[in-house]
Amino acid sequence: MAINEWWRDRPEERYWMIAPSRGIVGEALSAPQQADDHRFEWSHELVAHTRPGDTLFVWDRTLAQPGIAAWGRVLGPLGEETRVRDGVERAHWRMPVSDTLRLATPITLSALRRTGADVVAVRDELERQIDGPIYFPFIGEARTLVPAPAYLAKVPRDLVSLLSSRFGFDFVL
Repeated sequence: MAINEWWRDRPEERYWMIAPSRGIVGEALSAPQQADDHRFEWSHELVAHTRPGDTLFVWDRTLAQPGIAAWGRVLGPLGEETRVRDGVERAHWRMPVSDTLRLATPITLSALRRTGADVVAVRDELERQIDGPIYFPFIGEARTLVPAPAYLAKVPRDLVSLLSSRFGFDFVL
């Protein structure tokens, strides 16, 4: 199965969200190229679709109130590495990233839910425009929004614009 690169011809669509298990990104995005059972895992495959200069938002689940707590940049270039787990070698995508910078005030899940209707409207509008999956970073409805169960998700520019206007951070859009 191939990734639906709906953003390919839209240079303004250069945003992503990572949800690392320990809240720390490290020096690179790293994800297996194939799952243990050889199934396609889109949230891992997306690592290969990031580009140098893209913005990476960090969902930190280790906070007392989990939320978007930091951001950084994709540096590149995309590479591969081999990792050994339980005695088995596996190929991984590896995309170097910058150090992350903490947001002065994290965008918590409860804050996102207060803006939930607008977040859902961005998702629904994009789904109307695009055939196939959009890899949105949040699932659920306005009051039940939660991060998608994904290592990496695509953040549409319109969602960045919405969050920027509501929560007071500036990114060149």
